[in-house]
Amino acid sequence: MEFDAMKMHIYDMNEDELFYKSYYYARQQEYSLQKFLANLDMKDVLARKLLILEKKETVPLVFEDSFFFDLTDNNSIVVQRHNRYSPTFVHHHTFFELVYVYDGKCSQIISGQNITMHTGDVCIVPPEIDHSLSVFDESIIINIMIRKDTLNTIFYNFLNTNSILASFFLNNIYAKNANDYILFHTGTDITIKDAFLRMLWENENMEKYYYQCISSTLTLCFHLLVRNYEDSVQMPAFGSKEDVRRYALIRYIQENYRDISLTAIGNYFHYTPEYASKIIKETTGMTFSEIILRIRMEKAKEMLLNTNLTVAAIAEEIGYDSPEHFIRVFKKNTQTTPTTYRRNGF
Repeated sequence: MEFDAMKMHIYDMNEDELFYKSYYYARQQEYSLQKFLANLDMKDVLARKLLILEKKETVPLVFEDSFFFDLTDNNSIVVQRHNRYSPTFVHHHTFFELVYVYDGKCSQIISGQNITMHTGDVCIVPPEIDHSLSVFDESIIINIMIRKDTLNTIFYNFLNTNSILASFFLNNIYAKNANDYILFHTGTDITIKDAFLRMLWENENMEKYYYQCISSTLTLCFHLLVRNYEDSVQMPAFGSKEDVRRYALIRYIQENYRDISLTAIGNYFHYTPEYASKIIKETTGMTFSEIILRIRMEKAKEMLLNTNLTVAAIAEEIGYDSPEHFIRVFKKNTQTTPTTYRRNGF
């Protein structure tokens, strides 16, 4: 389907939506529901990954990466139109989910908080957050799923910006119990609207370089969101001074990972090195050494895939005293050498 044709047919109901609409109305009466359930072809339901609340085997409480992503390739972004009339239930997932209201409205419950979204709203829900999404009319919602483990590699340059969205991502990558969501209101912004439709078109058609087009367009959207709508962003307020401290700590480590030390962290936040170590463990679930290693490995992967820097230059850039030391650590953590990782593209 051509891009202009997608604009015309975006409101057409697909096969799954027709199924869900029948299911939705069947659930209005017990008799009609039982008749609907009796006529189900469960083999087809399971093959299509349809969700039937009365059939518990179809409803995962946790959506793992494998539900949406092909784990045999390196693609880490999936774009879909949300199926209207699909059943509402509380769940969480292992990836970031971006919800964009292309036209109309939808309701979300995030960690028990009711949120009504309207045309142009962009909401990002991080992993491990309980939420539900309701669309029971002709509204068009576009969902984008982004794998947590590869987000730092895909959006490396954006995550190094000093923006509220970059901080939101970083806090939810490295900290436990971070912000439950972030919500931007873009209204009738035609650039944002066309960008989301373009990403949906690329995902459905999968022409040459489609994935690169999606990731580049999404990066552009992130920059436009923080440039034009950061002042009106909606997100849960920090509940305590502990939340503020956690937010600042993650940002400081992310910005200074190359040559950071517990002593430097302690001096900056007025802690002893021992107390700084304790706070890092409580905040991230990792030791100081573990979080520094994780950040360095993620930065290295990004540079290997997206720059022409030599292995020696990358080692120096991310804080290793010699290329040999970097190569040993990289191989231990990825089971491959930096050169092989670059050559294979993952």
